[in-house]
Amino acid sequence: VNDDDDSLLRPLTLKDISDKTSVGISTVSRVTSTKYVQTACGMYSLKHFFSLQFTAVDGEELSARKVKAAVKALVDAEDKRHPLSDEAITAELKKQGYHVARRTVAKYRDMLKIPSTRLRREHG
Repeated sequence: VNDDDDSLLRPLTLKDISDKTSVGISTVSRVTSTKYVQTACGMYSLKHFFSLQFTAVDGEELSARKVKAAVKALVDAEDKRHPLSDEAITAELKKQGYHVARRTVAKYRDMLKIPSTRLRREHG
């Protein structure tokens, strides 16, 4: 197992911390936004460890990082002469058990600096 693969982290939300500490979500957000932790893999902002969550078909909680990694893997493996549209990526993710909206795929693609389908198409 690759111990430095942060897509394998179980997601943690500000609400999780808020519930456990009986402190408001906005307070947790404000406090964690200026704190860092040194790990064997480098220094990270505590905010790095908070993520949006999704639920897979089997009920497993997934982090947004894991979904982003799946989007990147699909784009990396696509036929560059016929690249996948955001809708096709959404359908493929659904087959893998990731139920996300097309607009979420588009947002993650942008965050990953992956160009649109039209710009990824190679002629050959």
